[in-house]
Amino acid sequence: MPIRTYIFKVDLLESRDPQISRTFSIPASWTFQKLHAAIQHVFLWQNEHLHVFAFQIPIGGGINKVVSIQDTDMMGRDDEEGPNDIVLDEKTVKLKDVWDSNGRYRGDVTNNGTMGGCFYEYDFGDAWEHEITLLAVGTSNFKEVSVLEVSGCAPLENSHGVLGWEGLKRAFADPNPNDVSLEARRLSWLVSPLGGAFHPAVAPTIEQLNTPGLFDKRFRQIRKGIL
Repeated sequence: MPIRTYIFKVDLLESRDPQISRTFSIPASWTFQKLHAAIQHVFLWQNEHLHVFAFQIPIGGGINKVVSIQDTDMMGRDDEEGPNDIVLDEKTVKLKDVWDSNGRYRGDVTNNGTMGGCFYEYDFGDAWEHEITLLAVGTSNFKEVSVLEVSGCAPLENSHGVLGWEGLKRAFADPNPNDVSLEARRLSWLVSPLGGAFHPAVAPTIEQLNTPGLFDKRFRQIRKGIL
């Protein structure tokens, strides 16, 4: 039986040459915890750091209301920064609760009918900020993540942010690498889930990311805290 799906585009902000993004379809009934797992999967992140979803809703006077959706077991509920801010648990909030026009939390993420921007930050040290855009609503018989488009290779874990990632790209592009560049390459192959096949100029294929059962395996690992 067909299920309702959302098609999201997730852009890694400040990435360039190329802009790193993933476009994928997932069930509207999934929770934000599963959206977190989907983003980890399509970017080949390894779930080594904390994360948070945040809706930024302008409420006038240059002020934003922030609705944070996060793992409250890991981060608690004491991160509100303003009197209008809200913290919700990603394990219970479903995607349709905010993106459906009649969703349970739709009113919290909109102001005068305008929905706030949705962002996903992963690794508060490296501060990988992603913008999430809902492109379309559809139906599908496929109840997993279905990757539709891939642009660019995502940074490795602990790359030290945008500047560190750009330095690693230069290390791989250098036709005459010095010892520092060679060591950077070696460490990258140890860290990457792709091993020696990793190269920052080569993005994973849609077929690789859509390997049957791969997402379910990663989601089970994330729920158990072993990935």
